[in-house]
Amino acid sequence: MSKYVKGVAVAISCAAMPVLAAVNIVPLPNKIIEGEGALPAETAHNVKKVYDATVPGEGYRLKVDANGLEIAYSDAAGVFYAEQTLMQLVAPDGSVPYVEIEDAPQFKWRGVHWDDCRHFIGKEALMKCLDAMALNKLNILHWHLTEDQGWRIEIKKYPELTKKGSVRPASPKPVVLKTPGCKDYWESNNTPYGPYFYTQEEIKEIVAYAAARHITIVPEIELPGHALAAIAAYPELGCTGEQFEPWWRWGVSEHIFCGGNDAAIKFLEDVLDEVCELFPGPVVHIGGDEAPKAMWKKCPKCQKRIADLGLAGEEGLQGWMTRHFTQYLAAKGKRAIGWDEVLDGDPGKDTIIMSWRGPGGGIKAAARGNDVVMTPVNPCYLDNPQGLEDDPYEYINYGFIDTLELCYGFNPVAGIPEEQHSHILGGQGNNWTEYTWNASEYEWKIWPRMSAIAECLWTKPERKDWQDFKRRVATMRKRLIHLYHINAAPVE
Repeated sequence: MSKYVKGVAVAISCAAMPVLAAVNIVPLPNKIIEGEGALPAETAHNVKKVYDATVPGEGYRLKVDANGLEIAYSDAAGVFYAEQTLMQLVAPDGSVPYVEIEDAPQFKWRGVHWDDCRHFIGKEALMKCLDAMALNKLNILHWHLTEDQGWRIEIKKYPELTKKGSVRPASPKPVVLKTPGCKDYWESNNTPYGPYFYTQEEIKEIVAYAAARHITIVPEIELPGHALAAIAAYPELGCTGEQFEPWWRWGVSEHIFCGGNDAAIKFLEDVLDEVCELFPGPVVHIGGDEAPKAMWKKCPKCQKRIADLGLAGEEGLQGWMTRHFTQYLAAKGKRAIGWDEVLDGDPGKDTIIMSWRGPGGGIKAAARGNDVVMTPVNPCYLDNPQGLEDDPYEYINYGFIDTLELCYGFNPVAGIPEEQHSHILGGQGNNWTEYTWNASEYEWKIWPRMSAIAECLWTKPERKDWQDFKRRVATMRKRLIHLYHINAAPVE
C-alpha cells in the first residue's frame, strides 16, 4: 500500500532521494526565482501558511529563505500543491534550497482515466495511482465502471449486476500484434473471469482517499451502449429480452439499452441515484460512445418513442436519452459529461463533451458553447505503444505510437479560437485495459507519459521545454518508483 502521508514534515524526511533543485520539479512551476543558499533541515519543518485571496484557486506562492518557509494560498488545494512542490525540493540532507515560486494551473481538469472493466486492476493499484497523481498535481480520476465485458460497481437495488454482470465466461488470450493497423484478433482462454467488482464500502474508501489528495472522482456509467453486462443481469433492459452473458471478447456489442423501454430508463435513473450518493463530485460521465443502432432500428418500442417524440431517427433517440439524463443529473446538482459521439444527437449546452476521436469533436463542441475535456486518441491514449526499443508490454499497434515526447506536445486548446478557450476545461490521459492485463502493465503504460500530460495541463506553454522536461521527468520517475513502488517505464 502507499507510503504517502500528507504533510510537509513527512515529505521532508525522504532523504534517500537524489539531490533536487527547483528546476527538477514536475510539473514545472509557472514562475521560479532560485536563490543562493538553503534552509537547514532542523528549521525546514516550520512552515508559515498565510491566507491570501489574490492567489488563484489551486495556486500558491512559496518562499524559502533565511527567515524560513512560507506558503501563501487561497484554498486548501493550493496548500496541498505547495506541499507537493516542497516534496520535490528537499535535498538528501533534509535542507530546502532558497527559492520563490508563484504557481497556479492552466486548466481545471487534469485527469487520468482508469478502466477496470476489461481487466480488473483493483483497489491497491488505484490508490497508488492516486498518490502518483497527487505528486503530479493531477486532480480528476475518470473511473470507467461499466462495459459489455463487466459491471464493476455494486448497486444495492440491482444485485444481479454484480452477481451475473461481474463475471464473464472467458477472456481473449494475450497475443502480440505489432503490425501497424492490424485488426483485432481473439482466441478464448476458456477461463471464467470474475466476479470482480467494487463494493460500495470500497468505493467510499477510495473516494475519501482521493479527496484527501484533492482528487475528484468522475464515475462513468455507460449509456446507451457498452451495456451487455447489465443486460446479461437483467435481459429486459435490452431490445430483444434475450439472455446473454457478459461478452468475453473485446469490441462493441450491438445489444444496447432499449431507448424505447421506460423500464430501462428507470433502471438507469435508479443506478445514477446510487452513483450520485457514492460520488460527491460535481460531474458524472454517461458514456455515449460506440452505440450501434441496429437493435433500435428493429425494435418496436424504440421506433414508437422516435415517432411519438418526433425525433430524428435513432441518433435523435440517443440525443433524447443524453438530454434526459443530463437533466436528471442536473436536478441532483450534477453535470453530465459524454464522449464526443453525443454531439450527433444535439445534446444540451450543459453537457460536457469529452473529445476522444481527435480534437474535432472538442472544436465543434466549444464552437456551439459546450464545455470540453480534450483527450484525443493520439497522444492521450496511453494503451498505445510508447516507442520503447524493447517494450515487454506492447501487445497491439493500431498505427499510433505515442512517445513521451509526443505526449509532451499535447495542447488542449490547439485549433480553438481564443474567444472559446474558456470552454476548454482541460484534458486527460487514458488507458483502456483490453491490452493491459494487470497493475504492473497499467503503471508501465501511464507513467511517466502521464507526467508529460500533467505538465501540459499545469504549466504555461511558453515555460515548456522538451529537453529540460526529459531531464526533470527522469527524477520524477525515480520518485514514483521509490515512494510508491510504481512500475514506471524508462524515459527513453
